[in-house]
Amino acid sequence: MVLMKARSTARAAIAIAVAGGLPAVAAHAQDLRSGKTFLDVPEAVFVPTPLRLGSATATIGIDGKLEYDSNIYAQPSGEKDDFKLLVSPYVEVVKPGSRLQLSARAAGSVRRYFKYERENAEAGEVALGAVWTPSAADKLTANASWSHVIEDRGEPEGRTVTSIGPRKLNVLDGDLSYSRQGARLGFMVRGSASRFRYTSDFDEDRDIDNYALLGRVLVRAAPLLNGFVEGFVSKRDYRITPPGFPNRDSTTYGGRVGVSIDPGGTVRGEAAVGLYHFNPKDPLIEARTRLSAQASLTYSPQPRTAITLDGFIGNVATYRTGAQSREDMRFRLGVQQEIRHNLRGEAGLVYRRSKFFGAGDVQKIYGVTGDLEYSLNRRVAIGADVRYSKRTSSDPFDEFERVRAGLTLRLHY
Repeated sequence: MVLMKARSTARAAIAIAVAGGLPAVAAHAQDLRSGKTFLDVPEAVFVPTPLRLGSATATIGIDGKLEYDSNIYAQPSGEKDDFKLLVSPYVEVVKPGSRLQLSARAAGSVRRYFKYERENAEAGEVALGAVWTPSAADKLTANASWSHVIEDRGEPEGRTVTSIGPRKLNVLDGDLSYSRQGARLGFMVRGSASRFRYTSDFDEDRDIDNYALLGRVLVRAAPLLNGFVEGFVSKRDYRITPPGFPNRDSTTYGGRVGVSIDPGGTVRGEAAVGLYHFNPKDPLIEARTRLSAQASLTYSPQPRTAITLDGFIGNVATYRTGAQSREDMRFRLGVQQEIRHNLRGEAGLVYRRSKFFGAGDVQKIYGVTGDLEYSLNRRVAIGADVRYSKRTSSDPFDEFERVRAGLTLRLHY
């Protein structure tokens, strides 16, 4: 993805688990980095000094990155390599309060290739959030956002035609959740809605609306440990049905059981496993009941080290010709380390499998990542990263290998 959403990766992951059916392009399927720090040691040097705006505070920053891509079109052969420059400004405003906290974020990203200018693109996001805590046990959260997203060429169903630029789409997203945690019992209800509209008429068959609802009941098993059961349902509504194609609208529902570990110990996060049932509207498409799982766990053997595991198994939207439905399995194992007070590193292993029912195709992506960030002072940090990915497929034309490496300059106030 070109869209700079690193600081909202966690919320995006939750949205995937709840909906079980968002288009992968909007779920950051190609984002191999974790995009979030899990270290228990706070940042010592590169810390912003927020601007005071009455009772609110604002943080302003910009990231500049020079990146080399060995295979910009994610092709199986005849690879084209190029350098690109990414400039990504952002501003975040937070208005804290004893019971009500409001937040707003605006971000943009401009990319320019040195040779293949057809791949030049701009992305952006505007997001609003509110958290109301009327009591220590109750919390009401609302979020809304608009994003202009650029599809990555390496997506499982990404554009393969090189004579035109990448796909672009506008995404409207909103969610509302309420949770209550008592001494022994708790519950959470979350509803969300998303609208995806592609900017080109060639892609209008990909326009889709998604609605989702999740309910969870928790039981306190130990001071930091909750067991829970949850049920979810999502409805997928495509804007049009191409002539000669089946109706792709569907409803997916299911349930999971899992554990949630509160921060405070060496392990935190949550994991759950269960089943989902894919129920298509068109009788020509086969219904399926399959495994559903999601995990987001962090193990901190010491404050300067964090080992993370993120995973997801579930049904996602598909546009592939001949495919009736698609199931994704995604896992990422990462290690974050504070090497010095002003030097942090991260390494990760990524695996992803996309299975297209009806078409018989299976794609697998393997990835390795590495990142270093060095803080010069409170205002300036520099970084370096490298990402290697390889996709194998039952269709040889879907295979590719790709190396991306970059240098980043980060500034904030």
